[in-house]
Amino acid sequence: MNRPLRVAFLGTPSVAVPVLRELARHLSVQAVFTNPDRPAGRGRKVEPTPVKAAALELGIPVHQPERWRTEETRALWESLEIDLAVVVAYGHILPAWMLDSCRLGAWNLHFSLLPRWRGAAPVNHAILDGDPETGVALMAITPGLDAGPVVALSRRPITLEDTAEALLATLAEDAAGLLAEHLPSLLDGTVKTTVQDESGVTHASKLDKGMSAVDPGRSALALHRQVRALQPWPGVEVKVQDQLIKVLAVGGLKASGEPAGTLVWNKDGAWLTAGDGQALELVSLQRPGKPVQPAAQALQPLGASGKVRLV
Repeated sequence: MNRPLRVAFLGTPSVAVPVLRELARHLSVQAVFTNPDRPAGRGRKVEPTPVKAAALELGIPVHQPERWRTEETRALWESLEIDLAVVVAYGHILPAWMLDSCRLGAWNLHFSLLPRWRGAAPVNHAILDGDPETGVALMAITPGLDAGPVVALSRRPITLEDTAEALLATLAEDAAGLLAEHLPSLLDGTVKTTVQDESGVTHASKLDKGMSAVDPGRSALALHRQVRALQPWPGVEVKVQDQLIKVLAVGGLKASGEPAGTLVWNKDGAWLTAGDGQALELVSLQRPGKPVQPAAQALQPLGASGKVRLV
């Protein structure tokens, strides 16, 4: 008699949780792999990953290897005899022996319209680059980075209201639906894939703090995208009179007669003039050691209304 199907899920952050829950609705999941618990927050308290917390709630055994290229991790994986693996934002390059061991394949849900934006931060880069849309790709995992053949894409427009954090949360739900739609064909071996067009490849590099600084010589729309793309990390900062102030939210654009880099505020709001003669509305700011505030309120220590040039 054939043994029951054995399924594993691999993921770490909160955006992976909707897919885990959807997978567990349809199948018995024998194992969840997630990153080791790390200190988090101001108190640096060790916290379980969101995927671990969800897996424990669902009653699924959790494994947290530091690295895959060890004999211990290989022995653990092979002991589980996994037939089907589903991966979302796990953060590890999986070795070929692991991929080859899955009789029904190892499948990734990647938050981009592959082959555009392979890599670590696809949604952030899609917003930064002004893409009109983004989405989720269900793909077979191969040794190359996000280079495997694609089963299907779901698409979603990017609006001027979308932040990376909020859009990614929406895409996580889309990913769960995409998996559910194609799970039957993954299980019965009838799934069809399309090889990625290498001529359309772009790479979404990891985010870093060097991306936080505002260059007022850029266009207002480019700065608008920068703020929306880099929330919640690394964030965007402006230097006002030797003080770094975080920009948490932006609003509309309007024509301005001020030089680039001029910040004007009054009781009605705050506006930063960019290099194209357009002014960007700053909606929410955070001064060092202070809570997030409406922009005009955050700037009040400099005067109820005023005008300064960014440093």
